[in-house]
Amino acid sequence: MAAEVERTTAWAQANAHRYRWDFYGDVDGHGRVRGEAARLFTADLHAHPERYVAASLPDLPFADDSFDLVLSSHLLFTYSDRLDRAFHRAALLELARVSRGQVRAFPLVSQIGRPETELVEQVMADLAAADVRASIRAVDYYFEPGAGSMLVLDP
Repeated sequence: MAAEVERTTAWAQANAHRYRWDFYGDVDGHGRVRGEAARLFTADLHAHPERYVAASLPDLPFADDSFDLVLSSHLLFTYSDRLDRAFHRAALLELARVSRGQVRAFPLVSQIGRPETELVEQVMADLAAADVRASIRAVDYYFEPGAGSMLVLDP
């Protein structure tokens, strides 16, 4: 986990011009926040391993309507160079299946910061055809320029 924090901090330092620093302050602040989050996660994982389930999209080992809220952060749309439209459609339908409330996917930009507008629109059309309501909503926090919105699926 520490190696990943170091890797992302080095990336942020080398690409500092690509990001908004109002939340973190600077690269060092970003590294501190990520490091603390990794520390807290690791401590909780070791203390309560029963809270965690290994799974992967688009097939989750949960019953329908298992969760009040389902969040997907920095997976969908982020890796659009490797995960195609069919994967996004299947993944979002699966997340909708296991949620009795909203599903939120953030951000709607690729790993290199390119808005994935066309893919988002295509997937939203696919979801509408499957009777899943989807909308794009603004977010208060975002780190990457152009990443100021999320996809929301409503029950």
